[in-house]
Amino acid sequence: MRFSITIDTEDEDTALRLLGALRDAGLVPAVEAAEVEDVDVRILPDTRQVLLHESAVELTRLEFELLLHLCENTDRVHRRRELLAAVWGVNDDYSGARTVDVHVRRVRQKLGDAADVIQTVRGVGYLVASSSRFRVERPPNVVRLADRRAG
Repeated sequence: MRFSITIDTEDEDTALRLLGALRDAGLVPAVEAAEVEDVDVRILPDTRQVLLHESAVELTRLEFELLLHLCENTDRVHRRRELLAAVWGVNDDYSGARTVDVHVRRVRQKLGDAADVIQTVRGVGYLVASSSRFRVERPPNVVRLADRRAG
């Protein structure tokens, strides 16, 4: 579950006490030092960004959706028809499964040295195995302190 709370007050002490009470009640996680992991590919679904070694990778909407779907559903083989249904929303026998192959090839080209994150299962489809080479990052629950000070 994700939620957002805005505390709108002139008094910073009041806001911090309220934030502390929310933490004590278990509604807000305690602030911890960010874990620094060295990953090749970071996928940020909320901002629709893909970072390769901290550099932005330009993907089309469908390329992004394909990569996100594969990386959120790891350790299983995705058949081409399943990917057409999940990513393209196509549920018929007439659409070409080669469309998936073309998009996977384009994503791999854009991922460069991290292209092997997406594995081909010959005659079946594609697989992304769990690894430390990629990470799908969703922000933790957000608490914002809106401090509007006079002049």
